[in-house]
Amino acid sequence: AIEGHDLLVSSQTGSGKTAAFMLPALQKLTADCAVSGRGPRILVLTPTRELALQVNKAAMTYGRGLRRLRTLCVVGGSPYAQQLRMLERPVDVVVATPGRLLDHLQSGRIDFGRLEMLVLDEADRMLDMGFVEDIEAIVARTPDTRQTLLFSATLDGVVGQLARRLTRDAKRIDVAAPARESL
Repeated sequence: AIEGHDLLVSSQTGSGKTAAFMLPALQKLTADCAVSGRGPRILVLTPTRELALQVNKAAMTYGRGLRRLRTLCVVGGSPYAQQLRMLERPVDVVVATPGRLLDHLQSGRIDFGRLEMLVLDEADRMLDMGFVEDIEAIVARTPDTRQTLLFSATLDGVVGQLARRLTRDAKRIDVAAPARESL
């Protein structure tokens, strides 16, 4: 990820995926952005509000040593007006659920002109929840030059098809579930 490759990662919950994408993402933020604007440089899509809040918290925790790190969590169930106010300011990292993010995109409230990295966390769950069209609509508005990291419990079937459409010459990483010791 630090080298800029697109990645397809198959791993189970609890395997350290958030650190695996957030640390390289925050590393990107230490360099100046080549494009001016106030839109995010990093976008993380998650299937649920709870996971989005957890990933946003991890971004703030891991990035606490960075000067002026600005993160925003865009999810349903949070005040829309507050999200609009936050989107008026420059932001580095947006963690979002597809439905609410698409609402903001369609109303012209968010610009992906500066976007450098797109992360799809738990892509299999997002597809199971019916977000494939929302994801494709969001990705269509991102720069072709973006780096894409897709994390999923499986990379077969529909997830694999989506992964091939969204990535360029992606490296594949399969993380085996940790072995359990018998007592």
